[in-house]
Amino acid sequence: MIMNLATLAWRNIRTRRARSWLTILGMLIGVMAIVTLISIGTGVENAVLQQFEDVGLDVVLLVPKESTFSPSASQIAGEDAIGELRQITGEFSESPESQSSLIGLDDDSTGSEHATGVDLKRLQGDVPEITEAGQIATTVLDLSAGDVSGFVRVMIPSWDLVDRFPGLLGGFAISQGRGFAAASDRGVVLGARAASLTGTTVGDTVTIDGHQLTVIGILEPSRESQVGVNENMVTGRGAEAFRSLSNTDDAAIILQDQAQKLWPNFTMSSIVAIRIRTGVSVTDTIVRINDAVARQGVFMTPVSTQALADNVQRTLGMVKVVLASIAAISLLVGAIGMMNTMYTSVLERTREIGILKSVGAKDRHVLCLFLIDSGLMGLTGGVLGLGLGMGASFLGTRLLGDLIGVTSFLPFFAPWLLLGAIALSFVLGALAGVWPAWHAARLDPVNALAAD
Repeated sequence: MIMNLATLAWRNIRTRRARSWLTILGMLIGVMAIVTLISIGTGVENAVLQQFEDVGLDVVLLVPKESTFSPSASQIAGEDAIGELRQITGEFSESPESQSSLIGLDDDSTGSEHATGVDLKRLQGDVPEITEAGQIATTVLDLSAGDVSGFVRVMIPSWDLVDRFPGLLGGFAISQGRGFAAASDRGVVLGARAASLTGTTVGDTVTIDGHQLTVIGILEPSRESQVGVNENMVTGRGAEAFRSLSNTDDAAIILQDQAQKLWPNFTMSSIVAIRIRTGVSVTDTIVRINDAVARQGVFMTPVSTQALADNVQRTLGMVKVVLASIAAISLLVGAIGMMNTMYTSVLERTREIGILKSVGAKDRHVLCLFLIDSGLMGLTGGVLGLGLGMGASFLGTRLLGDLIGVTSFLPFFAPWLLLGAIALSFVLGALAGVWPAWHAARLDPVNALAAD
């Protein structure tokens, strides 16, 4: 009986094609909007959280309380200025004011609020939960390469940070040449954009702050420039430090041991990266780290990558809820349109209902007929909307990526989203037909046959 009713319902849909497809279109748009927006939102969330997981959710950053993170080259000059390289007198920018307040390079400094240095060996002794530690300084120095000159962001990591925390440096994946092999390694590694703007390749010589250095490697574009922690997602000094370190595209990277020989008169003011032993409380360990750093007379703020990841997840979760709510409105409008169509269909098919009842059809059969009719239209709209939504999701990643600061990611289609979209469209379509179906089932067969 159900199959017969389903066949009859489908035949009715095909008979009234124009009206049926216009009704299906409303459901299709609603499902497509939900699938597109949720899959894009989930894709962004997964991509950004993967960046934190690559660094390690057991990592804590010690961030100077009063320092200002050195700007990238694009922040100093702007995209137009940095992209315009002039021969002989070419410049990245005018001399930045931040150049005069360099971040120093001496582990043994006692520190103050503005120039801090952490004794990592002492810190690891005071807090046994720490398994690994490294540090990095950043500043802006003048650079010249051939007939091009300007300013570049210089990153000065310790060997321990390069070796054990490559995720902090955008993955530190080498595109050409090689990376650093030991703490005593010499030379400079350029970010992808810095190498492109200066026209340098592996083996070329560049001059940084008057010191000639050989380019030993060029990095792949960093993940931060592709899947970054946008300032709208999470704010604070920890997030600022994370973004500053992860984007290596416009940087020149020199190991700390070499930098100490080149600039021996500066004291270290750096960001410290710490990895905590598995199985211990991150919160309790951060308290101990804070106390140990304070005993050294250093003013730094500990921030865990887990806390940053949680903040990003909360922010993106709220965004997904808002997007899903907007899409649900369109789905509701589609359901109301379907209810209107089904009620009109009942009025038009009154005589047909009378004939069905006169040949033995029960009220429940008429009720099921119209419920299946509306459910099939909802299901058809759901299936088509799902397919179009998946296609629109891939297109949306290209159009929306630049706007939200995440330029390279894929939408994520969770199984619950795919199955839920189809099930919801069928159920919502059937529910939209409940009142028209109930009205049809209650029609008196004699009066129905007498209707025009």
